Amino acid sequence: MPRNYASIALTDAARAELLETTPVMRFATVDPDGLPHVVPVTYAEVDGVIYFETDADAVKTRNVEATGKAAGVVDRGGHDFSQHRGVLWRGDAFVVEDRETEMAVERAIFGTVKTLPEASGHERVKIGLDPSREVSWDFRRLG
Repeated sequence: MPRNYASIALTDAARAELLETTPVMRFATVDPDGLPHVVPVTYAEVDGVIYFETDADAVKTRNVEATGKAAGVVDRGGHDFSQHRGVLWRGDAFVVEDRETEMAVERAIFGTVKTLPEASGHERVKIGLDPSREVSWDFRRLG
């Protein structure tokens, strides 16, 4: 029987608290061989889109460019599943192409606009995940 996620969905306040206090998302794409590629990234939500910064030549970047699809999960609770809560996003993924959006993402993630966009020695890009589906859960609501 499918789980009734509506009954255990995060409240708006609990969702905001979770995203504010959990700085790492697991970001999932699919490799050309059809296998999942899942990596932790520091993220920010800007106008309903989930963003992060990475190397232009990273596997996740190539996978996004190839498929335009991805998923992300932010969760907390550890081994005590009675305390577990999280958010899952699935949707379209893309490499950000405009500097205005890049600056908004930099402000959201780093608190400032970067003056040296290639300071790491690698070309950096921002990736966006525009969710077509969001599911959340808060097992603490089960009592």
